[in-house]
Amino acid sequence: MKNIVIPVDFSEHSRTAAKTGAYLARKTYARVHLLHVVYGPENWNQLTVENQQKHPEVEARIVEAGMKLEKLAQDAMFSGLNVVTQVKTGIPHERIVSFALATNADLIIMGAHGVGDSDPIYIGSTTQRVIRAASYPVLSVKTKFDPASVKRILFASDFEENVSDAIDFVTELAVALNTGIDFAFVNTPAHFVDTETIEARMRKAHPTKPGVMINHFVYNHHEKDRGIVEAAKKRDAGVIAMITHDRKRKPPYSFGITESVLFLADAGVISVIVKK
Repeated sequence: MKNIVIPVDFSEHSRTAAKTGAYLARKTYARVHLLHVVYGPENWNQLTVENQQKHPEVEARIVEAGMKLEKLAQDAMFSGLNVVTQVKTGIPHERIVSFALATNADLIIMGAHGVGDSDPIYIGSTTQRVIRAASYPVLSVKTKFDPASVKRILFASDFEENVSDAIDFVTELAVALNTGIDFAFVNTPAHFVDTETIEARMRKAHPTKPGVMINHFVYNHHEKDRGIVEAAKKRDAGVIAMITHDRKRKPPYSFGITESVLFLADAGVISVIVKK
């Protein structure tokens, strides 16, 4: 990893994301980009001073966010790391995605919930939209997540499509976390597959040079999302990795499996986008 983007809204969840990013950056020598997005005109820097002064609340939030980001960058967790701070304006999820693209991010790490989501019914709307739209892997974490305590990564898939890029990334992450990987398939009554077929798919999906120990795990459950969460608990997996298809045009209330798993799980959830 060379570039890790961490969207920060100064909530407890985003602080956990910052700690996670610092931990991984120390392991991989990556540059950390701390990003805060102020809701406002996307072309703020192109506006004249006169026009900027018409939005004093935006200007005040930009200044305040800049000072808070600089203070965060000076925190002991980032000691010795290459940290860059950026304050952008616009619609948060759009700016996060475009910023990740501009910095050629290897990973986006963000809190599962944001400011005002202390007792959330769903996962944070910005997180949901970033998961759906980002071209790069997104690791979503909750406040109790601790990357140093991750014992294994559960990679949940049906292993029917090409998962090689996702597995390459998960393998790199496992090396950084010094942990193993479980290939997991959750069998449901509606989409039952025999064990022999699943084992063959899993063997085919193995990377040529894995660099980590990979185990196979088949779990039976009547619901895919809850089965994945329960499988992760049984395997004591601190991170659940999943492939997410491009869902930008889906309505927010239409939960995908990855979003549902993130809502249900205590573990960190990493999504890798696969576009149809």
